[in-house]
Amino acid sequence: LAILASLFLFLCAMSFVGPWDGGDERWVPWTVAALGGYTLAAMAWVRRRPLVTGSPEALAGSYRARFFIGVGLAQSAALFGLAGVFIGGSPWTYLVGLPFALVGLWAIAPTRLDIERKQQEITAAGSPLSLLDALIAIPRDPDAPAN
Repeated sequence: LAILASLFLFLCAMSFVGPWDGGDERWVPWTVAALGGYTLAAMAWVRRRPLVTGSPEALAGSYRARFFIGVGLAQSAALFGLAGVFIGGSPWTYLVGLPFALVGLWAIAPTRLDIERKQQEITAAGSPLSLLDALIAIPRDPDAPAN
């Protein structure tokens, strides 16, 4: 929720940068939209990558890595809009990148349906591991002595 709130707080901050109808945007909104489309395509590629099923730790780690890469890509769409505000001189340019970020965060969200879908892929690949069990397990401390 904090990630979503930050996107809208940027919008509030941008309202103080300049007039909403000011500036000479020309190519800036088109560039922000193209970069937003690129981030969604990159997120689709990240989501299609198979998870590592060598061990429960590797499975959970690959799922978490996929999630954080997706969050970074989604946030970058909004940040391209933020940069467009300063380049084009009008705060509404941020609104071009914002929908790409919201769609990206929605697509990468670790929902129950997403976990079930990934579990079906893991099972179809012949692995006996459970993604949910791997995600909720407490990882072993690598520095702790073995008993």
